[in-house]
Amino acid sequence: MKIAELTRLRWLLGTLLIVAAALFAIGVATEGDNQHDVVASVESGEHNEATEQAEQNERAEVDEFGGEAILGINLESTPLVVLAVIISLALAAATWRSDHRLILLVTALFAAAFAVLDVAELSHQIKESATTIAAIAAIIAVLHAASAFLAEQRRAPTP
Repeated sequence: MKIAELTRLRWLLGTLLIVAAALFAIGVATEGDNQHDVVASVESGEHNEATEQAEQNERAEVDEFGGEAILGINLESTPLVVLAVIISLALAAATWRSDHRLILLVTALFAAAFAVLDVAELSHQIKESATTIAAIAAIIAVLHAASAFLAEQRRAPTP
C-alpha cells in the first residue's frame, strides 16, 4: 500500500469518528426534545393513545431499568455525552497524526463498544416507534462499526 493510500485511510477513520460523534450528540439532543414533548403533552392534559402508550412505556422502562441507564449510569447524561464526543475527537486527531498500533487498538475497541451500544439504542428506539432517532442510531452504528473495522485493519501487520 502506498503512503498516500495509508494517509487517506487515516483521514477516513478520523472523519468517520467525528461524524459519528456529531450525530451522537444530535441524536441525544433530539431524543431529549422528544421526551420533553411527551411529558409536556401529558401535563397539558392531552389524551390520546400515542401519549398514553408513551407514558406506559416510560413507566415500564423506569420500573425495569431505572431509566435509560446501564449499571446505574445514565449513558445519555450531558457529562457522558460530552466525554464521548471529546474522546471521539481525540481519537480522530490521534489517528490523523499517527499510525501507532496502540492508538489504532484503542480506537477499534472504543468504536466497537459504541457500535454495540448504538445497536441497543436502535432496538430501543424501534420499540418506542421513534423513527427519526432510530435512523440516526442506525447510521451511527454503521459509522462506529466501520471505524472499528478500519482501525483494526490498519492495526494488522502488513506483509
